[in-house]
Amino acid sequence: MKMKDIKGLKNIRESFKTRQVKYGGYAALITIAVIVGLILINLIIGQLSPQIDMTESGLFSLSDQSTQVVDLIKSPVNFYGMWRPGDENQQLTEVIDLYLARNKNIRLQVVDPNKNPALVSKYDKTNQGIQPGSLIVEGEKGFKIIAPSDMYDYTTNQNNQQNVTGLAMERRITAALLFVATGQTPVVYEILGHQEYTLNDLQVQTLVERENFTVNQLNLVQSDIPSDASVLILNAPRADLSQGEADKILAYLDNGGRLLILADYRIRELPVLNQIMASYGMQFDFGLLMETNTNYTAGAYYLEIPDVPDHDITKPLTDQRTPVLLPFAMGVSQLSAVRRSIELKPLFTSSSDSFLRTNLDETSTSKVSTDVSGPITLGMTAMDPSWIDPNNPQPQARVVAIGCGSLLEPVSYFGQIPGNLDVFMNSVTWLQDRPETLSVRSKSLFLLPMRINGTLMIIYGIFFVIIIPVGFFIAGFIVWLRRRHL
Repeated sequence: MKMKDIKGLKNIRESFKTRQVKYGGYAALITIAVIVGLILINLIIGQLSPQIDMTESGLFSLSDQSTQVVDLIKSPVNFYGMWRPGDENQQLTEVIDLYLARNKNIRLQVVDPNKNPALVSKYDKTNQGIQPGSLIVEGEKGFKIIAPSDMYDYTTNQNNQQNVTGLAMERRITAALLFVATGQTPVVYEILGHQEYTLNDLQVQTLVERENFTVNQLNLVQSDIPSDASVLILNAPRADLSQGEADKILAYLDNGGRLLILADYRIRELPVLNQIMASYGMQFDFGLLMETNTNYTAGAYYLEIPDVPDHDITKPLTDQRTPVLLPFAMGVSQLSAVRRSIELKPLFTSSSDSFLRTNLDETSTSKVSTDVSGPITLGMTAMDPSWIDPNNPQPQARVVAIGCGSLLEPVSYFGQIPGNLDVFMNSVTWLQDRPETLSVRSKSLFLLPMRINGTLMIIYGIFFVIIIPVGFFIAGFIVWLRRRHL
């Protein structure tokens, strides 16, 4: 028995020297090391609590412009959260935490409005009450109240139902910080008298006012342009301007004025308006854009998803991949003769497969001899002079011209397009020269159809249908061969 025991023990020791046991031991050690490593990583992450915003539009991170505004806050700013503890909006508190972490001058205090009526009455100047869930931002120059409904962007569909299309919390808070830090509210005038839809008709006026602008209306036949006008807006006039109105606008621009024009193809020729445009090297080209490349449409040839060249107005949209939709668009072109002091830049262009239909009585959906071949420029900006010497400042005129009178109108089942609203607001802020708020747009939850051309479809098909499966097969075959020879 004793000899057998010794011999058995020897066999056991020898068994540990076999190749199978060695490989198995290595595998076990590697597995234990990986498990221990994962435990340590989890413990470290639990202590540091790092957060990475992996959403496409950066839903839970501050834009560069917001951080610039926050960094400018040198005096105390108080956030008052008007909700009971435990009833807070989790998305809102996460955004607020980003501001608190960025600047120690910003502080948050949660206030139960039912238990603090005196504080509520201090900020309720209209005696209409403050909605539970509101956020009050107070600084040296005043305060702003952000209601719960203002923290989201909505669109209305054909059934008159509202759908959330974007998170506007950062946008509203940064705008409020700018106001309480500066106390300034620029004035925007929308020109009326040409059968325009007002901003209020289009439910856009509230959006502009939330961005710290005051919106007034102006009839140039009856009055001159006020001295406090920061920006003039001409939104899809159904009739041309008079010569007297044009003279007033040109005089305003000569003194460094700012003008935004959304032109509608349905009014055909615009000789007087194009006279204003010609002074800044541009003109509207009458016609209706016909897009034949389906990668540039949202289901119909007249619903253009344009290419967006690099520009301060459009960069926030391209960075966040926010889609823009231009329904019933027409062209904006550069004149052959332009003053040297003027800088022109395109905003939107159609595909090379598109064309501009100049004869609207033509019923063919194919290109005919009277059509203008694409690509067609659909929006353009002008600055005169193009650059300002800080040592010798002078008035700088700015003009934004977009050949889409339907930019702000709801589109069939899409409703109002969030990207279009951003284009409008970015244009107003660029005209008013407020770069610190240019990129602070809502975090869009709205998606248009993905653009994939034939070449990309073939590439993706080969990659997902052939390359990936074959790669897994080869890897599995190699592992099987190695284990077979153990």
